[in-house]
Amino acid sequence: MKKNIIYLLLIFVIYNTAISNDTTTTHKLLWKKGGLTGLNFSNVGLQNWAGGGSDMVSVTGLAQLYANYKTDNMSWDNSLDMGYGLVKQGKEDLRKSDDRLIFLSKFGYNATPKLFYTALLDFRTQFDLGYDYSKREPNSDRALLISDFMSPAYLNLGLGMNYKPDEFWQMFISAVSNRLIIVLNEQLSNQGAYGVNPGENIFSQLGASANIVFQKDIFDNVNFRSRLNLFSAYNRFTSVVVTSETAINMKVNSFIQASVALDLIYDDKVMINRNDGTIGPDTQIRHVIGVGIAYKFGDDRN
Repeated sequence: MKKNIIYLLLIFVIYNTAISNDTTTTHKLLWKKGGLTGLNFSNVGLQNWAGGGSDMVSVTGLAQLYANYKTDNMSWDNSLDMGYGLVKQGKEDLRKSDDRLIFLSKFGYNATPKLFYTALLDFRTQFDLGYDYSKREPNSDRALLISDFMSPAYLNLGLGMNYKPDEFWQMFISAVSNRLIIVLNEQLSNQGAYGVNPGENIFSQLGASANIVFQKDIFDNVNFRSRLNLFSAYNRFTSVVVTSETAINMKVNSFIQASVALDLIYDDKVMINRNDGTIGPDTQIRHVIGVGIAYKFGDDRN
C-alpha cells in the first residue's frame, strides 16, 4: 500500500513536469502550474555558556506543487504539499519536527460564471513514524509509537458546489461527503487509534463538508494563504472535525525566504495525551517559523 501511494504521487509530479515542458500555446493557456521548494534550517551552539541551555540543529524541507487546468466551462485544481523536518537537541536522539503530505484535487463545471458543480478529493497523511517521547511502550524502554505512514490517513471525497467570485478565494460546500479514516499500522489499529474500530484499518463516515481557501499577496513579496476544512458526520451532526492551515511566506530575495505557519486540528475521535496528564479530545496546534533557501518556479513566479 505504501508503494502504491508513493507511485501515485510520483506519477502526479512527473505528469505535471511533462506538462510544464509542453510549449504549445494551447497548453500554456489551459494549464497553470508551478510550485515552491525550500530548505529551512536553524542552529544553536553553546560552549561554556553561563546562562545554560543546549545545542540544537534543525532542518526542514518542503515542497508545494500545483497544476491547475481551466477552460471556459470547467476547472481542475490540483495541489501537493509536502514537508519533513528533523531536529537534534543536546544529547537527545534525532527526532522529527515536521511531517506532512497533503494532496487536493478539485474538479468543477460551470453552473454560472462564479458557481461550479464540483467534485473534491482531499487526502492527508505523513511520511514517517511518530512517537510520544514522554511515554514508553509497555514492558520496553522505547518511546511510545503514536503514528506512522498511512496511520492515520484521511481521505475525503465530496460532491457539491464551489463558489469562486475571484482568483483570491473560493468556498466549496458539499451535502454528500465520505470521510475515510485509515490506520494501516497493525499496532495502532489494534488500539483503535484515531477513531477506527479496534483491529480494523478503515472507518467510513458519511456527512457534509465545507472547504474555504484564500490566497493573496497582501504586500510586496508577502503572500498569505489560508485553508479551512470542516466535516460533520450525519450520525453525529453536532460534532465538527476542523482542519485549518495558514501560512505567510515572505520573499527576502530570489533565493532567501522567511515563513510563518500555523496549523490547527480538532477531531473528537482522536484521543490526545494532554499536558495535564489526562487523555481526551483537544485542539492540536502546530506553529513553525523558518528562514531558509527557497526556489519558486512555474507560471506564478515573480
